[in-house]
Amino acid sequence: MNYPSRQRPCALAALIRPPLWLANSLATAGLLLLGLLLLNLLNSVSAMASADSPLRLNPDWPGSGTMQLFNDAGEVAPPKLTTQVDMQINGWTNRVTVTQSYTNASEQWLHGRYLFPLPENAAVDSLNMQIGERVIEGQIQPKQRAKQMFEQAKAQGKQASLLSQQRPNLFTAEVANLGPGQTIKVQFSYQQQVEYREGALSVRFPMTYTPRYVPQDYADVDDAADIMGDFSYDPAPVTAATDNGSVSINLDLRAGVPLATATSPSHPLTKLADDGDQQQFKFANMVADRDFIFSWQPANGSAPQAALFSQQGQTHPLAETGTQAAAPQDYSLLMLMPPQSKPEQPMPRDLVLVVDTSGSMSGASMQQAKEAVRFALTSLRPQDSFNVLAFSSDVSALAPQSLPATASNIGRAQQFVAQLQANGGTEMGRALDAALPSNYQVPQGVLRQVIFMTDGAVGNEKQLFNFIHQRLGDSRLFTVGIGSAPNAYFMKRAAQAGRGTFTYIGYGEDVSTKTVALLEKIAAPVVTDVQLRFADGTVPDYWPAQIPDLYLGEPVVVSIKQARGRHSSLTISGNVAGQFWQQQLTLTPELRDSGLDLLWARGQIGALELAQDDSNRDRTEQQVTALAMKYHLVSQYTSLVAVDVTPVNPNAPDTPQAEIASKMPAGWQPPGNMPQTASNSRLLLLLGALMLLLGGALCWLSRHPKQQRCVS
Repeated sequence: MNYPSRQRPCALAALIRPPLWLANSLATAGLLLLGLLLLNLLNSVSAMASADSPLRLNPDWPGSGTMQLFNDAGEVAPPKLTTQVDMQINGWTNRVTVTQSYTNASEQWLHGRYLFPLPENAAVDSLNMQIGERVIEGQIQPKQRAKQMFEQAKAQGKQASLLSQQRPNLFTAEVANLGPGQTIKVQFSYQQQVEYREGALSVRFPMTYTPRYVPQDYADVDDAADIMGDFSYDPAPVTAATDNGSVSINLDLRAGVPLATATSPSHPLTKLADDGDQQQFKFANMVADRDFIFSWQPANGSAPQAALFSQQGQTHPLAETGTQAAAPQDYSLLMLMPPQSKPEQPMPRDLVLVVDTSGSMSGASMQQAKEAVRFALTSLRPQDSFNVLAFSSDVSALAPQSLPATASNIGRAQQFVAQLQANGGTEMGRALDAALPSNYQVPQGVLRQVIFMTDGAVGNEKQLFNFIHQRLGDSRLFTVGIGSAPNAYFMKRAAQAGRGTFTYIGYGEDVSTKTVALLEKIAAPVVTDVQLRFADGTVPDYWPAQIPDLYLGEPVVVSIKQARGRHSSLTISGNVAGQFWQQQLTLTPELRDSGLDLLWARGQIGALELAQDDSNRDRTEQQVTALAMKYHLVSQYTSLVAVDVTPVNPNAPDTPQAEIASKMPAGWQPPGNMPQTASNSRLLLLLGALMLLLGGALCWLSRHPKQQRCVS
């Protein structure tokens, strides 16, 4: 039969006569997938809707130098912000003074609050605020008392300031009654211990903060209060804007030894002066979107050995008068160096690599973590075993149990790592549960080492520390900080609780060198069960109370307090590969320093906070408060407050406030507008839509085959 060209049947359409049941099945399956996706998204939205609660996801957690100025109408009048940091590095200590200047460009009085991260080991001990010609000095007070003093001054129109700790590495400062056109300078100082590893020394100054995730089932109300502190409003948002102020750093380095190198891997620097072992540097107008890192390396033959630094008396003498003077005390900082030998026959190891694939790891952080895992896999030896775990809202594993380190299994692991994507929440407890199974016995003669690669963007740190302590057994936990602004407080404390070490990888070029260095270090013999005692057998008052294992190229620094002149020598002992080891040190100080009492007290406070639970909460609060008051330190239970006596703002009760945002961490990508879940939401959406479209098309073809025509 001949048809007109426009009516010629299509040969392919004539052959297609799909059964109706197949079309209906595909359409139904597509609808089911889309329904599952909708339910999943509704659950995610429900979880995020409760993000205002401190027990939930806080996607807008504040970062460095966030000034909070707000009013009831929500109108924003952000001040201009600049930050000046002055570092005085002397041997093994770093004295840091931070001056943040805010200019009120509005025509009304303002109250304000700002938030900023500091190093997790910072001992904050002084505060002053300069408003015009007025300089207001801060005094240490119990936290509630300090808050009452500040609020009373605020209501009376007096200029006042308050500095408080929200987390060990997150602080808030408040200012009351800032006048129109005024510039306020808030200056605080802290003492910090210098880091040393692989022959180089370094300091780090955090300038922004990665948003944190708190599991929905985390029910420690007191710890949640620590997370949010006294905030009664939403935290300041993280933003990509670049006009929220700049940071400049002046650094005076007095290393005490000739230097081979001095540089910053994070920021460009300008050398101002070079006088042998004393150098001065300047870092100007830096964008506050990443941690500042400065490192220096002694010249060959000048690498530090076991050393002792000491100080007589306290930095802040006791304010009380008329009381009997306490016995004079000496404070010391002792550096313990491990043996420098490498193993002749390395022990077999079971290496567990744990990778954070949560939404906060999006972007450069995810790529760095993947590359670090690939380097770790190439280090495996035939006698080793291994496994790879990935976690976000759930945990996925390469295998149920550790696998032999064969070429085939390593290839499987490489493919497993290649397909990892950042998505979902940071449910680190589930990952720790998988990496540190209960009642697991490490085989005799095997080193079981767990390496966590994460940005540490979690808010339930205390819960995780307790879990590590309970589950560790004979395993060792090492943490690798990924990204431009990791939660170093969590990373270091987790490694300490896991009797391992912390490594920071902030930049792509660091991945290979730092991963290789970590793997070489943990393959070397370690000194375990380290103990300190005086010659007469008594035990000194030192922190950390449980000294971590000593690893090749990474000393442990211990803070010690003792009665002045009572002991002249100290014995360090431990086990190396099952053999007893000890070393005798003289207590005659090689170098004298200052602020060592602050480091000792900060370490003691940190140990008390780490051991706090429901059974000792009240006693711990009393002990921490007493220590912080004695040494003039900001802590969980104490704050620095400064109040001027003269009222200056007659309309203080009606004074508004506003806020500015913090800079988003460099390389960090927010999860996006679609709620991030543990499921492959994008894949579900695509498959569901395709199946629904295909089912609809087949259904139409099965009912209307004769209507298909071809156009010539």
